[in-house]
Amino acid sequence: MQNTKKRKKKRKRKPRPILKFIKIVFSILIIYFIGVMCFFVYAFINGTPNANEGGTFIDKVVDKVVPKAPERTLVLVACTDEGEGRTDGIMLVDYNSINNQISVVSIPRDTKVNIPSDMWEIMTENYPEIKNDDPSFKKINAIPNYGKDRGIEFLQTYLEDLLDVKIDYYVHFNFEGFRYIIDSIGGIDFDVPQRMYYSDPTQDLYINLKPGMQHLDGEKAEHLLRFRSYPQGDLKRVEVQQAFLNEFFKKIVSVDTIISNPETYFNTLTQYIDTNFTISDGLKYVGEIKELDVNNTQTYTLPCTPETISGISFVIVDEDELKEFAYEVFKKPTVKPEDIVYEDSFNKSIQVLNGSYTSGFAKKTKELLENNGYIIGNIGDSSDVKSEETKIYVSKIGQGNDLQKFFTNSKIVVNPEKLKKSGYDITIVLGTKEELKENSTEVSEDTNN
Repeated sequence: MQNTKKRKKKRKRKPRPILKFIKIVFSILIIYFIGVMCFFVYAFINGTPNANEGGTFIDKVVDKVVPKAPERTLVLVACTDEGEGRTDGIMLVDYNSINNQISVVSIPRDTKVNIPSDMWEIMTENYPEIKNDDPSFKKINAIPNYGKDRGIEFLQTYLEDLLDVKIDYYVHFNFEGFRYIIDSIGGIDFDVPQRMYYSDPTQDLYINLKPGMQHLDGEKAEHLLRFRSYPQGDLKRVEVQQAFLNEFFKKIVSVDTIISNPETYFNTLTQYIDTNFTISDGLKYVGEIKELDVNNTQTYTLPCTPETISGISFVIVDEDELKEFAYEVFKKPTVKPEDIVYEDSFNKSIQVLNGSYTSGFAKKTKELLENNGYIIGNIGDSSDVKSEETKIYVSKIGQGNDLQKFFTNSKIVVNPEKLKKSGYDITIVLGTKEELKENSTEVSEDTNN
């Protein structure tokens, strides 16, 4: 028990996903300044664009000089502990240039992994003392540590295989850079969710934060991210980190902050970040900066559940939900809002599957929908992993929206492969926290929201 407690205390020092995301933002922002310089050099050589052509001066030069950003960009952001080299803050940041949306997926540090044999062979060469360990009984934050110089490469490869995605860039840093940037921009206001106290002289770590809204400098912000003693475990720590990241991001992309701290951004990029994101890469995103909307940032956590195995706390990836999750976040085709064609579901074949704990719920839903003119071809029990929300599976964007008015907690999921197997146009899987709107006999004119 003593050893287990020590391990748990040690873990408290390593939460830092936010830092990773910071780096990518830094890279883009630094490129912004370099790009502006390029614009003016171009203008000096070729002459100022004609003002009568419409648009701003910068817009015109950007169109001529700057390469366009790809539709999707996926970045691995990792923050390493300065002491033991464990990468405990891991995030995947997906940027969609069509709808200017950023999706941030947190990977819990306790995620249980089965390290591939080729990676494990190199890791055991780096650390002979782990040769007799079980590579299928490791946490994901061990991969960069045991991989040493190839650690981030190994982490990237593992996540690509796990999610069946291609990661374009990596951004790697430690807490020193995090403290520097927070202090340089004047700190962050944040509502600390609970009393946070932890003392470990061996690490020179003393966390003492009170609950409530307060102004956090670099050191206190680090303590917030490293704190681990939540009743809900590691997943709650991820939730707090994501909330802090949102506040940090709002400030870091503020025009006032950028103009007031150009040296800070430059120093952070050149001194504290290891990345394969180059200046030429960054130029692609110069034109995107002005379009970024912090409120359009979506945060997720890898679908997983906490579990204790042989006295060790792990987070187990939900294999059944993983493919659907990866498709929704990273792969789903982008459609501009103005190009979406909405279709009603009256002439669609629909099946209703009970994913709740309530017996007869699918039959009750069928009767409600049929009373409102829909064609229900089949009802039954769902074999999917249970979800709190009702999922309305459709084959393309624009379908199924008119069905949402009957449910209190529903989500449209575009998954043509699932429907192809079922033989139905639409599949509704009822959630565990669903409560039908049984009085929804009137259909709202605005079914697109």
